[in-house]
Amino acid sequence: MNTYTEEHATESALVTNPFPGLRPFEFDESHLFFGRDGQSERLIAKLAATRFLAVAGTSGSGKSSLVRAGLLPALYSGFMPGVGSAWRIAVMRPGNDPLGNLARALNAPDVFGSDDEENRALQIAITETT
Repeated sequence: MNTYTEEHATESALVTNPFPGLRPFEFDESHLFFGRDGQSERLIAKLAATRFLAVAGTSGSGKSSLVRAGLLPALYSGFMPGVGSAWRIAVMRPGNDPLGNLARALNAPDVFGSDDEENRALQIAITETT
């Protein structure tokens, strides 16, 4: 192997794939997320009109990527007119316990929950029951 080939092989080994594969894009990967700009804009318009947004669809259709790398960066950047960029956002996956997971997500300390673990447990139980 000559010197050029060795250097080139070393450089190409250091280059990482910028795409997440089968997992969803995350918030900090929004610069890699493209092609669904119109959908993010429609989500913002719907949220502006109703103040609530649920994103639902079939498994693997890109819901999580759309929300995490499309909608959330747009909201935090202030793209929804008249509401600013200070958002409390609860992200949850329904899983086997959709109501429990929603209650836990809504009562996280950075959303609506208490910093005190005992109080938060009570808040979660009340939210799930309600």
